[in-house]
Amino acid sequence: MITVIGGTYREVDYDDISIEIFGSGFRGAKFLLENKCSVDFYTSGNNETLRFLTENQKVYKGFSFKCEYHEELITFKYSFALDEPVIFPGLTNISKTREFDIQAENVLAFGMLESDYKINGDKVVYDPQTAVKPKRFSGIGNAKELVYIVNLIEAQSLASSVDIEDIKKYFFDEEKAKAIIIKNGPQGATLYLGNSNVRIPAYVTKNVNKIGSGDIFTSSFCYYWMVEGFSIEDSAINASKSTAYFCDKKVYVSSSRITDFAYEEFKTTELAAKQIYLASPFFSISELILIDKVRSAFLGFGVKVFSPFHDIGLGDDIEIAKKDIEGLNNSEIVFCVLDNLDSGTLIEAGYALANKKKVIGYHRTCDENKLLMFNGGNTTIFKHLTTAMYQTIWNL
Repeated sequence: MITVIGGTYREVDYDDISIEIFGSGFRGAKFLLENKCSVDFYTSGNNETLRFLTENQKVYKGFSFKCEYHEELITFKYSFALDEPVIFPGLTNISKTREFDIQAENVLAFGMLESDYKINGDKVVYDPQTAVKPKRFSGIGNAKELVYIVNLIEAQSLASSVDIEDIKKYFFDEEKAKAIIIKNGPQGATLYLGNSNVRIPAYVTKNVNKIGSGDIFTSSFCYYWMVEGFSIEDSAINASKSTAYFCDKKVYVSSSRITDFAYEEFKTTELAAKQIYLASPFFSISELILIDKVRSAFLGFGVKVFSPFHDIGLGDDIEIAKKDIEGLNNSEIVFCVLDNLDSGTLIEAGYALANKKKVIGYHRTCDENKLLMFNGGNTTIFKHLTTAMYQTIWNL
């Protein structure tokens, strides 16, 4: 039995064209239930949430829950998974429910927008879920063995430092954590355990269904550590493998039961030394918004990005062309937004291919017959933006 506390939220993803009810809490509970682990789930929501959870009780025999009433089914709306979501209601308009008081042997705790809680547990895994004033576990609970799972920005926010030694000192000395796992997207994660630092690899997948992938990592880590009895290091490695299966196929599987693991480890590179050329039309408002979001997401990986719109702007056509070519020559890979088959974007892609550079293309609306010339070069084309961007990073 694992006690899970976390949000049950509606998720809208324009990249997948999907509307689903999940949230970190329910997604984590679902992973455990799919792997035959009983779950006692604490969450909040309205009558729609209650109906949804009640229907899931019919599917999973080991599923019990307590749903504290909240007037809204909070909604996260994503343009694509690497973009910041729009949250409805706005953060300043989300009211708080009554506080949960949880005492259990094994606890998986996700940060929530609408509910606070107090925890007393033996083994606790805590994922605060936000870098904006994240709650310190020491202020909300006690644990005999505490594992923090955070991304780098969350770790820096909690520790009030960007220095990794200060971050480790904070979590071990002040939060009394047994271990810290700091996630780093396509480059995997780092486990800090005692005096050892262990790299947890990420795996290259054909598809990248990113929304919820962090929830799967955290919940599967709990499963391996609390249920299977694996070491913390082995639990983290297997959690990364389970996350790979989720990203590729949206399945909730225990990798410990799979003898022939299907994915290759991503061999990390120094991304700060690499440059992506961003080829895209930027004439309509929608094109400008998209290219701005794509550029910001790439920069978030720590890679350099050359974007003609951002780095050259408007001006003399000949000078712009010279700077475009310079940017292409200095880039390792070219990312093309092919929708509308803009002539400038196609010329940039052609120049890149003629110079033996890798081209990653993305589109949602193109007639495939008009993209035939790309088949002869070092080009891969995707209709899913998040997947296209991850494949770009993995090909650097």
